Amino acid sequence: MHFSRYNLILPMKENPRFPYAIMNSLSGAFDLVQQPEYEKLSALQQGNPVEDKEFLDYLLQRGYMYHSPKEEEDRLHQRWPEFQEALQESAPQVLLVPTYGCNLACAYCYQNGIKQKTQLMSKEVVDVFFDHLKKQFPNKKPFITLFGGEALIASERQKDVIDYIVKKAAKGGYAISAVTNGYDLIDYLDILEQAEVKEIQITLDGPQAVHDVRRSTANGKGTYERIMLGVTEAVKRQIPINLRMVVDKSNYEDLVTLAEDLDKRGWLDLPVQRFKTQIGRNYELFECYAAPQHLLDQAEHWAMFVELAEKYPILKKLHQPEFKGIHHLVQTGELYLPSYDTCPACKTEWVFDLYGDIYGCTATTGQDEYKLGTFYPDYRVRQRDVREWQERSVLTIPKCQDCDVSLICGGGCGAVAKTKTGQIQSPDCRPIKEILTLGLKYYGDELLKMGY
Repeated sequence: MHFSRYNLILPMKENPRFPYAIMNSLSGAFDLVQQPEYEKLSALQQGNPVEDKEFLDYLLQRGYMYHSPKEEEDRLHQRWPEFQEALQESAPQVLLVPTYGCNLACAYCYQNGIKQKTQLMSKEVVDVFFDHLKKQFPNKKPFITLFGGEALIASERQKDVIDYIVKKAAKGGYAISAVTNGYDLIDYLDILEQAEVKEIQITLDGPQAVHDVRRSTANGKGTYERIMLGVTEAVKRQIPINLRMVVDKSNYEDLVTLAEDLDKRGWLDLPVQRFKTQIGRNYELFECYAAPQHLLDQAEHWAMFVELAEKYPILKKLHQPEFKGIHHLVQTGELYLPSYDTCPACKTEWVFDLYGDIYGCTATTGQDEYKLGTFYPDYRVRQRDVREWQERSVLTIPKCQDCDVSLICGGGCGAVAKTKTGQIQSPDCRPIKEILTLGLKYYGDELLKMGY
C-alpha cells in the first residue's frame, strides 16, 4: 500500500471534534479528521502499518492511498488531459499595449525600467494586430485587455487611438477589458462602451490620504478624487469593476478605512459580476522601489489579512480570499482540479505592444530579454522559446516532481522563476501549506458546518 505523496494533513480552526483536515490535490478529496484518525494517518505517513481494513478501504476510495506508487503516477498522468481540457475552455486573454507611457509616478512601479518607451501605437499597427488575431485564434475569440504603461491617458491623440481600437474590437466581436490607474477613466467611458466591456481593473491603495502619497501624478498631485469620479460613473453605468488594492506593511491597516468608504457607497453590496476586489501584494519582480522593509511574503500577506479581518469584520465584506482553493471548497463543496501549471504565458495569455513586439504575459511585458518575436511589420516568432513556455508544468520542472504541493502551486510564476534562476523550467515556490492553514482557520466554521 502506498500513502499518497499529495496528502496534506493540516490543523483546522480550533474545535473539539476535528482538530485536523486532510486534503489531496490529485484526487480532489477533503475530509475533516478526528484525533484517532489523525494518529492512524500519521502512522501511515511514517511508513508504519495500520490494522484497520475499513479505514484503509476508505483511504483507497478517496485517493489518499494507492495500491502502489505506480498506480498514483498513472493517475497523475491520467488527470493531465482533464486539466488541459479545462484550460482550453477558458477564453484566452490578449493584452494590447498602446503605450508604455504613464501619467502617474507610483513608488513601486515594476515597469520603471521601460518608462523611456513613451511613444503611442499607430493605427497601422492596430490594423495588423487585428488581422493577426484572426490567424492566431481562428476558432476561439480571445478577449482584449488594454494594458500599459497607462492605456487610458486623456490626450486627444491617445483617445483617438483607443477609440479606433475599441471600434475595431466591436466590429470583430471581441470583448474588451482595461487595466488602468483610473485617473482618466471618466474621459474614456463613452469610448469603452462602444464594445462589450468585460471589466475594468482599477487600483486604489487605501483612503485618499494614503493613496495620494503612493499613487500621485508625476508632479506630485493626488489622484484619489479623480479616480473615484470615474469609478462612480462606471458603477452607475453597470460596467464591471475589478478594484485592486496593492498593499505592504505600510498601508495594510488602511484597507479598513477604504472598505468603510466603499461600503458607504454601496459598492460592497453589488454582485461580484459588477464589483469585485483583489488585494495585491507589493513585491519585487524586475525592479521595485518600495522600501524593502515594508514588503511581505505571501504567507505574511494573508496572515495579516486574517488577523485584521477578525478585528475589523468589514474586511470580510471587502474581500473573500481564495487561500489556494479553500474558499472554492466552501462555495462548491469541491477542491479545484489538480493545477499542473499556473503560468499563463503563451497559453491563456499573450501580449502585443505598440512596437509590434510579442511577449508571453503581463509580468514580462516590455522587457527586451523576454521578447518572443514580432507581429509587425512582419510576423516572426521564436517558436522554440514559445514552446518552452507552453511546455512548462509540474510534469516538466524537475524540482516539482516529488513536491507534495505541486498540484496546488502549479510551479508558480515562470517569469519570477526565470528571474531568480535563469531557467524557465524551474519553480517559483509558494508557501502553500501556510496559506492553506490560514484558509482552514479563516473558513473553519463554514467547513465544520458542511460536515466533511
